[in-house]
Amino acid sequence: MAGYKPRGWQRKADVHLKALRHCADMQQRKAYLDTSTHKVWNEHKKKFERLSHGKCWFSEARATVSDYAIEHFRPKKGVDLIKSKDEYRECRTATDPNGYWWLSYELENFRLAAYKPNQLKANYFPLEAGSIIAKELDNSWRKEKYMLLDPCIEGDTTLLTYDGERPIEANPNPLSIEHIRARISIKVYGLDRLQRLKSARAVVLQYLKNYYNEASRNWNAMNSNRGNNQEAYQLAKIGFSNNCGYIIAMLRPDKEFTMMVLAFLKGMNKQWIRDHILTLAERKRYI
Repeated sequence: MAGYKPRGWQRKADVHLKALRHCADMQQRKAYLDTSTHKVWNEHKKKFERLSHGKCWFSEARATVSDYAIEHFRPKKGVDLIKSKDEYRECRTATDPNGYWWLSYELENFRLAAYKPNQLKANYFPLEAGSIIAKELDNSWRKEKYMLLDPCIEGDTTLLTYDGERPIEANPNPLSIEHIRARISIKVYGLDRLQRLKSARAVVLQYLKNYYNEASRNWNAMNSNRGNNQEAYQLAKIGFSNNCGYIIAMLRPDKEFTMMVLAFLKGMNKQWIRDHILTLAERKRYI
């Protein structure tokens, strides 16, 4: 999103915001927002797809069956409480029927989501206990302390990791705000219960494990044959180099589930992984 400023967008957004402001009530605003010709935020889908190499910003998966949607991070037509999803006592004590309607055309409020994560997120937008609640038509929304992890914030992406193919909280302390934010996000985005998503991650993880096992065997063969059997050493060295190359390729930005791949590699805690995979991936700016 950084640096993305499409020409003419702000002028167009201002026209639609003005129309929303002149609606008599939220019912009229919802009718306006539901009109297909007013859903001009869809103009950004193709650009957002290119930014993420065709992946959903929340799940790191490609939408192979349904189309992507422009997700309004702050819901535009109402805010529901998360008490049906999680026990956290959020800042709001009642649903908000108005939502963040004045951010309906705010570029910073747009995310790219596959159909299911977008559908499951719905109108949830919990705020941290003690957070301010934004007022209409001002910039106080920028000061809110929100609980959902934001794929546009690098620090937020580090709060989620993986145990195998299962998404988990990076901070193991269940009382920490980082753990709670990750827990809520896993539930709201459906990262742990969408069967197609879990199956797709399982396939990638199995390929990764196969490459890792081969690399590990070749690494051991290299070390056991170094100085003894030059032919076996060279054969293992070539195999090891190829295995590492395959794994590094799985960390490319255009690949699915790179965070899961990275979590697996770090979890192995092997020096050869750091030296021959992670270091090279960093040089290529994959991670």
